[in-house]
Amino acid sequence: MRRLLSVWSDVAVLLMLDIDWDRGPFVLIGLSDRMMWPLLPPGSLLQLDPKVRTIADGSWSEFERPIYLIEYRSRFYCCHAQRRGETLRLISHAESPAPPAISIPFREAKVRGQLTPIFRPLATRGSAAGRPGVKRR
Repeated sequence: MRRLLSVWSDVAVLLMLDIDWDRGPFVLIGLSDRMMWPLLPPGSLLQLDPKVRTIADGSWSEFERPIYLIEYRSRFYCCHAQRRGETLRLISHAESPAPPAISIPFREAKVRGQLTPIFRPLATRGSAAGRPGVKRR
């Protein structure tokens, strides 16, 4: 919890007052989750739209591509997604140290909704949101 609070310590209180906390639900990216780094560093706060549960098809720029919250085998993934028949590809950001994509059976996945970023922590040297040490691709 202390590491999480340290990520949020640089957020101006005035910025936090602008968030409509009643709109929820909100999703917080874990401090070890780098699947969407650097677009969404660890500690990012996102709003979940549980009404959008269909994976959109199309071509997007890096900032337009939808981000989803997907549950698979009791684990949650914040990622881009692509459906091909009965397979769902969970796609990480191109610069992420995480594997480029994970293929899972669509029937076993639960698309919880589409995510919209609310807050991204600053990636500073030594911070949880900063550059990861090892690229595993």
